[in-house]
Amino acid sequence: MNGSAVLDSLQNLKPVKLSKISIQSGLSVEEVESIVNWLIEIGVPLIWSSEDRVKLLRQVIPLDLDYIRKSVAVTDSDIAQRVTVLDHVDSTNEFLLNLATQQSIHKHACIAEYMSAGRGRRRRKWSGSAYENVMLSIAWDFSKDIRFLSGLSLAVAVIVVQCLSELTNEALQVKWPNDILWEYRKLSGILLETRDTAAVIGIGINCSLSDDNRNTIDQPVACLSDLPDYSANRSVLVSRLLCSLGHGLEIFMKQRLEPFRQEWMQKHAYSNRRILTDGMNPREGTAIGIDGDGALLLKLDSGEIIPVQAGEISILGER
Repeated sequence: MNGSAVLDSLQNLKPVKLSKISIQSGLSVEEVESIVNWLIEIGVPLIWSSEDRVKLLRQVIPLDLDYIRKSVAVTDSDIAQRVTVLDHVDSTNEFLLNLATQQSIHKHACIAEYMSAGRGRRRRKWSGSAYENVMLSIAWDFSKDIRFLSGLSLAVAVIVVQCLSELTNEALQVKWPNDILWEYRKLSGILLETRDTAAVIGIGINCSLSDDNRNTIDQPVACLSDLPDYSANRSVLVSRLLCSLGHGLEIFMKQRLEPFRQEWMQKHAYSNRRILTDGMNPREGTAIGIDGDGALLLKLDSGEIIPVQAGEISILGER
C-alpha cells in the first residue's frame, strides 16, 4: 500500500478527484481507489464525497522519510541510512527480527504508519490510529550475552522521557518495568525482544487517540495531543527520538543501567507506594527503587527488601 502518497494529495481537506490523486501520486486510478478503500477500512478519517472524489475530515500528515533521514544524519549517519518508514506492517519488531535472519540489523530502525499485529508486553495488542501515532523499532547489537541487556528497557524509558519532556515541557513519569506516564496515564510503552546478541526495541507513543481507541484500552491512557504545550509533528518527534536513542544506547553499551538509574528513580511514578506483584508468588510491599540490573526493589512489611525481576505491578490504594 502507498497510503502516504494518497494522503499527501488530500491535505487541503477539500474533495479531490481520484484522477487528480493519480497524477500527483504516480499511481493508477485503480490503485488509488484500492488504497482509499483500505485507508477508510483501517480508520483514517477519509470519506467518499462523491463517486469519484474523496475528502479528509481532518489533517492526517504522513511521516516524511527524507526529513527524518536528514535530521538524524546530523548525529548518526548509520541510523539515518538504515531507517525505513512503512505504510503497513504486521509489527515493526517482527520486521527487524525477520531481517536479522538475513543480515546484521545493528542500528536499523523501522517506523510503521499502521500495524496490523502490533503488540506490547505479554502479547497484548497495541492500539492506535493509523498515520497519527508513533510505532517505532530500533535494533542494536551489543555483541554480548543477552544477560548484559538486563535493565535495558528501563534505560530506554529514561531516554524516551528525556526526549518527550524536551518537546512537551511536561513532567513525565515512568512505571516499572517499561511504561511512560503523563499524569499517571499511559502515554508510551516499550517492548524489548532479542535475536542472538541484538536487541530489538519497540516503542509506541500515543500522539492522537480517538474515543474508540481509548475505549479499547484497559487502562487510563493519554496522548501527546492532550498535553497543552505540544505542537511538534511526528516527523520531528521521530527524528529527535532516533537521535536520542542513538546517543543513549551508546552510553548503555559502555556503562549499562547505572547512568540512567538515578533519573529513573526520580521519575518513578509509584515510588514509596504500596504495590502488589503478579505471577506465581505475588508479593505485597512498598516500591523503593531499582537495583543495578533493573529489578524493582520491594520492601516487605517484615522489613526485608527483595528484588522483583519480572512481571507487572498493581498499585494498592488511590493516590
